[in-house]
Amino acid sequence: MSRGGRSSGPVTVPARVSVSDFAEAIGRPISEVQAVLESREEPSAPGDLIGPGQSGAVGKMLGVGITVEPRDLALETLYEMEIRDETEMPRLPGRADALVKGVVARRESLDHAIEAASEHWSVARMPVIDRAILRLGLYELKHEPDTPTAVVVSEAVRLAKTYSTERSGSFVNGVLASLARSERG
Repeated sequence: MSRGGRSSGPVTVPARVSVSDFAEAIGRPISEVQAVLESREEPSAPGDLIGPGQSGAVGKMLGVGITVEPRDLALETLYEMEIRDETEMPRLPGRADALVKGVVARRESLDHAIEAASEHWSVARMPVIDRAILRLGLYELKHEPDTPTAVVVSEAVRLAKTYSTERSGSFVNGVLASLARSERG
């Protein structure tokens, strides 16, 4: 998460972020964020989660530009497409759009590699969200060589812990670490 405070550029936050983490990310007291959320009649406890629409609206009301982490947007889109069995991709901003298009175009080869790297797990048996995280991470490993391996793996683990279960984090870490060794040596 970018720490931007009152800088002139936008602050990048995850698609789902707690009220307290959001306040920290934008460099404002939690009481200010809570007051805005309460004025919008939205949950405002420190641990309550703010979605992408809420974070943009709250940021705007506080005079802070907000962008949502592209990986989070890509993951949410891939997940939605799969559970709805959709093939038409929505238009997303910048990098998130490129990530989704790349994963969708290479899904079969990504799944084959993931299945080969995950012991005793077929891709079809994996939870939908974990599949999407692994596809996204492997796509980055294979097709975005400028993104450091450690960043790809740690971001995938963050996504798994945020959107799936704590155990999913270690599963994703193990599978992507194996894939990273085979893809990047």
